[in-house]
Amino acid sequence: MPRDAPSNHPEVMSWEKDIEYFCARCGAPVTKGRWEMALNGGFEHVFFNPAGMVFRVLCFKEAPGAIALGAASGQFTWFRGYLWRLCACRACDLHLGWRYEGPDEPRIFFGLIKDSLTTQAPGRSRPA
Repeated sequence: MPRDAPSNHPEVMSWEKDIEYFCARCGAPVTKGRWEMALNGGFEHVFFNPAGMVFRVLCFKEAPGAIALGAASGQFTWFRGYLWRLCACRACDLHLGWRYEGPDEPRIFFGLIKDSLTTQAPGRSRPA
């Protein structure tokens, strides 16, 4: 579905810029729709790591609810020219994805694991 097309399906990320993304484990706020960004032709990417694990990754300019961990690495980077660091939820330490840094614009961005995020606000039940 094109990113500019509205969707009534709850599993499809909407183009609304006031949408909030929460940690799927604890419900803490992580980022917002207004910080979504397209990189290498899209907002959502599918990657695999050296162990063969597959990740659906969403790109964001900012993610205040995520904290970067460890030293930056260029090994097996999914975005050419960028180093990455693991990032976790500031509230519960769930692995949310990666913080990328590089010499080109954007100098910093976040690749967050789609399954580690939810748009369902804490305390609200999900539709059946």
